[in-house]
Amino acid sequence: MVTSKQLPNGSVVIRPKRGVGGAGLIALMIFLLTALIALAGIGLFAPTRLALLHEQALGLLHGGIAHVDEQSYVDGCVIVDGADAPQAVMRTRRMVNYRDGTSLEIVFSAQPAATNACP
Repeated sequence: MVTSKQLPNGSVVIRPKRGVGGAGLIALMIFLLTALIALAGIGLFAPTRLALLHEQALGLLHGGIAHVDEQSYVDGCVIVDGADAPQAVMRTRRMVNYRDGTSLEIVFSAQPAATNACP
């Protein structure tokens, strides 16, 4: 809407200011969508990295990380089609203790792989 006012020296046209609120909101939504897609990609292709992000985020809520213990071990041997020997299944157990006394335990299982740990 355009308005005009009568002034002593003549009339002046006053135009309303155009806001960029819509463009800012769209830019924010695009940024959030990009971040979510990146986080999903990290979760699919590198779950250990995603777990590290979760540990740090939970650390903010629980007063920080007090201690982290990580153990990798062969959980068992399985027979895989097409392999001439049993394959070992590696597991990684990660225990995170937070400063407020809570703890988080994450267990990762790897694909069966040939190793000398299986007879």
